[in-house]
Amino acid sequence: MAESSDSATDSPPESASMRTSEDRESTVAADEDTKRIVRRKPVPGKGHRKSRRGCYNCKRRRVKCPEGRPECQHCSRMGLACVYPPPPKIHATLPATPTAGLDLDHLRFFHHFLVSAHPPLPSGVSTVWHSVAALAHEYEFLASAILALSAQHLTLLGGGDFSVQSLSLRVSAISGLNDALSRPCVTPADADARYAAVVALTFQSSYMDDAMMEFLALLRGWMLVSTALVPDPERSIFGGFTRDAFVRSMRMRVVEELGGAAGCDGVVEDFCASLRVVAPRCQSVAELKYLAMMESIAQKIKISPLDACLEIVPCYAMTNKMTAEEFSAFTDPQNYIAQILLAHFFMLDYILEMYAFGSDAKPFAFQKQVTQAWVIRAAEKLPISYQKYMIWPLGLAKMEMAACIQAPS
Repeated sequence: MAESSDSATDSPPESASMRTSEDRESTVAADEDTKRIVRRKPVPGKGHRKSRRGCYNCKRRRVKCPEGRPECQHCSRMGLACVYPPPPKIHATLPATPTAGLDLDHLRFFHHFLVSAHPPLPSGVSTVWHSVAALAHEYEFLASAILALSAQHLTLLGGGDFSVQSLSLRVSAISGLNDALSRPCVTPADADARYAAVVALTFQSSYMDDAMMEFLALLRGWMLVSTALVPDPERSIFGGFTRDAFVRSMRMRVVEELGGAAGCDGVVEDFCASLRVVAPRCQSVAELKYLAMMESIAQKIKISPLDACLEIVPCYAMTNKMTAEEFSAFTDPQNYIAQILLAHFFMLDYILEMYAFGSDAKPFAFQKQVTQAWVIRAAEKLPISYQKYMIWPLGLAKMEMAACIQAPS
């Protein structure tokens, strides 16, 4: 009985112990299952992650692309041609003020660009700029550039004072363009957008009365970009924008509108006399080239205004032939002789248009008051010892400005 009692007494603890052991085994098994399930889930930040903008070779090999430019490390190591897919198109809207979803001024600028503010040279290419306008919705820097040009054009023509909007749009366009130029072009449209923006910004600077040196810098940039970005004219909407096309445009205008150079002999002689005073101060190669070029054109004005007009076209590209060091030295604010030569050059262009053309339109989109303002501002910044070299261009600029003010509208 005692044994039976003991046995009965010992049985329950043994049963509880067995159940506890089974529970532990069941719990461990469940934990193992849970761990296996958890392991199947991806751990954030670890393991292979897909490269969405990798090159085609890496995508084909199903490896992560380092995305190096102009070629990734994998392609460089294996000697493969590294080609990246085109970037996703960004459907940019026209720049708007922070407080408004739609800027009606921008709509006006866009319309004015299509109608009359697009660059007029070379002749007969308005359809190209209409294509540019259609392209602008994909490139915000291009949209900003054409709106900035149009706003400045409207301001200059007296359609309102949009100088603040023009400057803001210009800053945005230059910033976006610089960022775009830091990356390779993937499609012909990429190259066309960059080219169109730099042309628009160059023409805008020709409407700004304080941007003489900025105009030269952008003109040089235009030439460099055209060489680097439009190597295949057949694939670019700007294939017809060649030096010969600009010369042909000038020739057509001269033949159609040439009014003769009668009465300009005295002005040209005064111009040449002023150059003779400046000549001894010219030292650098760039300064001497500008001097010789102007002397040649001045002599041709008397004989053939047509030849003089055609010769002045490539002169606007002279800065493109300078080295970076030469251009930096020529446009240095302390290079007063260069500024004096430029004042003579722009007034020489003024003379050509004043005596050789029957209309008021300016071949390079310059407005008379801008040319005058450039010369007057340049003279104001010169030290007193250099003022004597500016007597002729400054005197003509002030005289023409007074005539414009007195002339009836």
